[in-house]
Amino acid sequence: MTAKKSTTDSPKNLADALRMFQLKVKAAPKSGHTNFPNKRDYSKLEDVLQIVQYAHELGISHSQTGKCLITEQGEIIDLLITTLYFGDEKIESIDRLPPIKSDGKATNTSQEDGVRRTYTKKYALAAIYGIGSDDDDDANSLSEIDEKEDRIKRTPDKPKDKGEPIESIKDKDYGKPISDTARQTVIDKMTALFKKHPDKKDALIDKFKKQYGITTKQLSHADIRTAEQGQFLTIAINEIDSTL
Repeated sequence: MTAKKSTTDSPKNLADALRMFQLKVKAAPKSGHTNFPNKRDYSKLEDVLQIVQYAHELGISHSQTGKCLITEQGEIIDLLITTLYFGDEKIESIDRLPPIKSDGKATNTSQEDGVRRTYTKKYALAAIYGIGSDDDDDANSLSEIDEKEDRIKRTPDKPKDKGEPIESIKDKDYGKPISDTARQTVIDKMTALFKKHPDKKDALIDKFKKQYGITTKQLSHADIRTAEQGQFLTIAINEIDSTL
């Protein structure tokens, strides 16, 4: 007779499912190899897809879809929308694909387009699942792409010493550190929310500080330290306004 699986092992919501996933999963394997600019191994898209299989067992699924925008100046912007689903809940991130560079020489644009899409899919998927990664480049295939101009600018503010020290957090084991890109995505969402719903600012900040035992009067970017905290804020923001 097969024992029934305890319901206590089942995640209650998306945040809980992501917490369980991040506690269980390790960094993505590195099956890729390159000698540019130095000899090293790196994670491929297939490696990230392999490791998120465990999230599917927890009830999380995802989709990645493309969207094209044309600015008033005629600039074509390719976007990748990555969405996580858990029951009726969902969160999403939007990343800009690096544009295809042209120096006047004949190039295989189809191949370059495939490279940039694969790279952005891998990067976005790892970020939204909170998977730690110490490689940002998909080997030498992106060596000619200027990331300063090509990615959405998400340079986070440098952590300030004014932030509450880690020791002040009542439960220090909140999982993996949040990546700079994921932190900036959360900060961008918070900025948009406060601009659109200024009356919700204090309630959201108080909710976050209460959840993680932060006692400082002001909340700084440096207080968002872990992937779980980032997901907590993202879900809280979506509960207020899912259009952000």
